[in-house]
Amino acid sequence: MSDGMLPVIAPFGINWFYESQAENLAQDLTAFGLPAAALASADVAALRARAGDTVLIVNYSECLIAAERAGRRAELNAALERFEHRILVNYDTVYSHWFGNQFPHDAAPVTAVVDLTMVRQVEVPFIRGVPYAWAPEAFSARERASLGRWQAGRPLPWAMLGHATADRAAFLSAAMETLGGDGFAFLPPHRPYERRSGLEAAEIARVLARADLYLWSSHHSFPYHEGFRALHAVAAGAVPAKVDPLNAAHFAHVPWVYPHLQAVREAKERFGLAALYQAAFDFIERHGRLAANVARAIAPWCPAARQLAGAERGAEVAP
Repeated sequence: MSDGMLPVIAPFGINWFYESQAENLAQDLTAFGLPAAALASADVAALRARAGDTVLIVNYSECLIAAERAGRRAELNAALERFEHRILVNYDTVYSHWFGNQFPHDAAPVTAVVDLTMVRQVEVPFIRGVPYAWAPEAFSARERASLGRWQAGRPLPWAMLGHATADRAAFLSAAMETLGGDGFAFLPPHRPYERRSGLEAAEIARVLARADLYLWSSHHSFPYHEGFRALHAVAAGAVPAKVDPLNAAHFAHVPWVYPHLQAVREAKERFGLAALYQAAFDFIERHGRLAANVARAIAPWCPAARQLAGAERGAEVAP
């Protein structure tokens, strides 16, 4: 019998990004009043014990891979079939094959998509035949309480972090030419985001806490704002700076998206880093909190979230 906890499954053991986000989301939902538990997709027994109305799935494709490595893919599929609503918590661009991978033909089908992104990707009610809702990317209450604000005197003028690609190598060369060669870059060969990959949350936070700017560029041509990066920057007191020559106009309302590195340098010189950090912080603050956004997005399919959302609306109109 279900214990009333909303399960949030993730590919524990193969991708710390999604593992960490599932834990953060479950913790924030619980603090918000919607009890939730982060579960490894291979922990089928725990998932089966929580079978009920709704399950949240963080990266379905990798959840299946993690369960398959443990020899439990068929069991995972059977456990997921017992839920009425299987909601994909999406962090991918909807235009890519990565998003397509979230809809496997040989597993329990996704019944709704909650797009947890900094910028809404599409203005449609359905995508790939299932309901679509946007949950603005935001800090959890715990993350918001421990922000490290930008202060002058940081030793690194900029930092770049990500797997090595030809495009990123070219971007690094341009950054050194435009912003100076005394920044920091960690571009290891492509490998899974495991705990020993060198790109773990604690290491990222340590680097960004010493950097003025956190630079990145898209590794595809789609109009998509990468998840995590702006939050990681602002949480550590660094100024986010996404450089996207093809889609900068699409993100004109986002204060940290630039058409080229020269524009980053000009903004730094014109406004100063303190003002750029404040603009980024204010933009994210307008998104509210992670749990509230996700609870509202899943309310149509999750009775507990729907009840919580109704209580919130009642509180808003109460005299």
